[in-house]
Amino acid sequence: MHRRPLPGPARASAAAALAASLVLTVAACGGGASASGSSAPTDGVLTIGLLNDIGQPPDPDVYYSGNGLALTTNIYEGLVRYEPGVDESTIGPSLATEWEVSEDNTTYTFTLRPDVTFHDGTPFTSAAVQASFDRRAAVGAGPAYMVDGIASVETPDDLHVVITLERPNAVFLDYLASPYGPRMISPTVLEEQAGDDFAQTYLSTHDGGTGPYELTTARVGERYGMTAYEDYWGGEPDFTSVELPVYTDTSAMQLALDNGDLSAIIGAVPSASQERYVNDDTLQAYSLPSFQVGVLYMNPNRPFLATAEARRAMFDAVDWDTIIDQVVTYKAEPATGVFSRGAIPGGADTRETVHDPAALEQYVASLPAAEKKVVIGHNAGSADDAQVANLIAAQLQGMGVDATITGYQTSQVFGSFAADPAEAPDLYIASGTWPDASNPYMYGHVFWDQDGGLNFLQCTDDEATALLAEGLATGDTDTYLAAGQAITDAACTPSWAYVNDFVVTQPWIGGVEESHSIAEPYTLDFNTLTLQDTGASE
Repeated sequence: MHRRPLPGPARASAAAALAASLVLTVAACGGGASASGSSAPTDGVLTIGLLNDIGQPPDPDVYYSGNGLALTTNIYEGLVRYEPGVDESTIGPSLATEWEVSEDNTTYTFTLRPDVTFHDGTPFTSAAVQASFDRRAAVGAGPAYMVDGIASVETPDDLHVVITLERPNAVFLDYLASPYGPRMISPTVLEEQAGDDFAQTYLSTHDGGTGPYELTTARVGERYGMTAYEDYWGGEPDFTSVELPVYTDTSAMQLALDNGDLSAIIGAVPSASQERYVNDDTLQAYSLPSFQVGVLYMNPNRPFLATAEARRAMFDAVDWDTIIDQVVTYKAEPATGVFSRGAIPGGADTRETVHDPAALEQYVASLPAAEKKVVIGHNAGSADDAQVANLIAAQLQGMGVDATITGYQTSQVFGSFAADPAEAPDLYIASGTWPDASNPYMYGHVFWDQDGGLNFLQCTDDEATALLAEGLATGDTDTYLAAGQAITDAACTPSWAYVNDFVVTQPWIGGVEESHSIAEPYTLDFNTLTLQDTGASE
């Protein structure tokens, strides 16, 4: 990862559909930090403000949202992970130190890390892997698809696991590395706290992980808390406890940062406020790469965009460079590919984006007045998305389109849109959303397939779906590129921006870049953050 020199654009993301953000603060003995440039705290307490409650219990087999990743990624661990501190999606070790994959992508053999214990003291062994996979399938929540198709989990000894799949899956390691992927849970907890819901009640207020922190507080809508696990295999952190109070107002967070009461803000700074932080010499602003993208959803179930030709004309008619410059200058850059940034290595995923309103103007001119109406939707909780929608509406009105704007609640977007897309808006704008991982299959599946989860307006292409399924089995780059070309021709959910995490910190927080994972928005590895000596007096 990189820190962009100041003053200059530091680009980041706010996931509009989830409205999830983090604010980090450190409470010093005898009071919070003073204004910018204040000395580092001495009590090891890191306080992280959550913008709105996490929305689901911090149970890794249930949680499937954004800002709660601050809990799940610091409490639980999987066999592998996307390595932090790098610009590209790189799968590295976690609770497994080595692995082998069969040529046909059906058998995955893992060597487990020795001398690891769960927070209840239970040793981590191969038996825990089998119990954790079984539990995820039994709970059957959103992330359960990642263990679908497992034929068997063999445990030849305590430190080796052989996972055999029912069918080839070249994406399985990405499933395991995803922040929503299978996490290891203490088999003792799963047995003793099973109840009648596979320990879901227990894990809503307790944990059974191996991570650097233990869950100590979980009061919905009020506060969460974590304490460093003293027997963690990865060593001791600088911050020995983490407090996570729930906030509902970003303005209060910015004021606290400005007053020196907060140590950092991740994702919650509105785009309109970012420039002053980029130009503030007393704070550190970071541009940290992520899988996030800005997407334009187009509705084929509405008359105006019923054809691929009309959808392609619509996307080309919008001046995306101007929108990025005027709204999200410090957190986004134009998308140059079909998939999320880095999903296909080597620069093979390239797409030329042109601004040419001529085709849309010609199309609009051919319609009667009553058919020139377009509704542009955005998440009601996102100021950025609202501003983007307004700019698009202004551009379209200049081309003769009767464009209106409507804000929608997240429940509508994830619920009624896909259930009845004919009653959804013609366009829906998202200035920051992301797939479960940056593998091209996982990206294409969630945005393009009918059952993908993020295909809100149900725009699909049969050829793209078939090619994605073929790529899932083989991992072939050319197959994915062909799928990308098919969906580009269909013009369903084209991306218009690559979106980064915008992070602002006080100068005494160190290790930010090294603690950030490209796959995990709205969080950091809190155990690898450091306290820097800035020379300020106590």
